[in-house]
Parts: sequence; C-alpha cells; structure tokens
Amino acid sequence: MNSFFLIALATLLVAQPDDENKKSRRMKNRIERREFQNSIEEVTYHDRWKRVATFRVYDKANRRLLEEHYRDFQLRIRHGQTRAWYPNGQLHWTCDFKDSQINGPYFSYYEDGSPKRRELYKLGTARKGECFTPEGTPVECQPLIKKAEFEGGKKQFITVLKERLRHIQPTEPSVFFTLEGTLSEEGILFGLKPLAYIQNRPPAERELARQLVTALRDMPRWQPVIVDDQPIASDLLISIYFSNGKVYGGSYDIQ
Repeated sequence: MNSFFLIALATLLVAQPDDENKKSRRMKNRIERREFQNSIEEVTYHDRWKRVATFRVYDKANRRLLEEHYRDFQLRIRHGQTRAWYPNGQLHWTCDFKDSQINGPYFSYYEDGSPKRRELYKLGTARKGECFTPEGTPVECQPLIKKAEFEGGKKQFITVLKERLRHIQPTEPSVFFTLEGTLSEEGILFGLKPLAYIQNRPPAERELARQLVTALRDMPRWQPVIVDDQPIASDLLISIYFSNGKVYGGSYDIQ
C-alpha cells in the first residue's frame, strides 16, 4: 500500500468526527424552539437562508397540534400541506396552501372523527362545499376564517395608539413603522418587536422602535383568529404612521 493512500486514509479518519460535529451544529442551528405556557413552537429550516421551513406546534405533553410548510418563513408565505390535530390525536383539518392562500380540497372533522366541512378552494376562494352538524345533518357553511380584531374595532385601536404613544416625539415629520408579534388563542398579544429591517436603520429610528414596543406592551385583549370555529395563535403585524410628531393612522393584519 503506497504512502499517499495511507496519508489520505488517515486524514479521512481524523476528519470524520469533526465533520459529524459540524453537521450536528448545522442541524441544531436550523431548529428553533419557543416554549409558552400551554404550547411549544418549533421551526425547522431547510435552507441556509432560513426561508423554506416547517412550523410545528406541540402541547406540553408533546402531542403535535399543528404542522405548516412555508416557502418563505421570513415573509410568512405558507406553501404546501397544512394539518391540525385535536389533543386526542384525531385530525382536525387538512388543506394545501399556495402562496399563503388555501388551494384545493379542505377537509375538517369533529373530535370524534365525523366530518365537519368538505370544501373546494381556488386561491383562497371557496368554490363549493358542504358542512355538517356533529350529528351529521347538512347545514349552511359559515366563513372558514375570521380575522383577528381589536376589541372595539379599528377606531378603538387608533384611540389606544394615540393614548399610548402621545409622549413619543419622532424627529422626522413623517415616519412609518411596522411591528410584529404573536396573538394567542386567548387574544393576548405578546413578543412584540420591530421587523428585522430596523437593524439597518439609523440609531434614532431604532430607538424610536424600541420606545414603541415598550409603550404597546400589555395591550387590551384582542379577538383571536378563528379557523373552523376554533381560536388559533397567529402572527400579527401592526403598522403605525406618525405625521408632525403625532399618531396619524394605524392598522393591523395577520401574516
């Protein structure tokens, strides 16, 4: 056996443990977990840019409750199959998303496994469907999704913004900010923070964003997102527009 082959083999054998450690670190960096009072969220990224991802939610007993697939997790673009389960393991609902819109068949079930909804969607619009009571009686289908709403509506939302942010004085005549947070099933907004772009903005603007987050903590309860008659946790975007040093407008929407 020539010396070159021996040296190459020795190098390979020595490098293997380090390669395994690098692989382990890469995989660890691709999984993020957040624990809350009643649930655990897990994101598994499938590329180095952390865009293509699988999002899962578990309860504290480690039972899977939700699984979503994203084409771009940073922009919250759902793409592919989404499924949700009851705590007893029974499938609650399943459908496909195309660019964050339901596309194709949607099926949902009661906790005992009996059918609840059977609908066909095309890019977010229901084309046809049928719905049933727990006893199996056909009924008129109600809207599948109800968006999150601030208690009292958007007019009350603006009132709260003006009250909470009256002490904040932007240096620029007009400033626009977008914050993101998580709205729980109980309608509690938490984890509020500015979008990632703020890190590339001037120091004064970053400081203003920090003040906004501080002032808007512990907001009044919201009406959570309702999917198929069940409240669910969701990501919420809050946009705020300042003009001449005062809150001029604001809006919110789910991601």
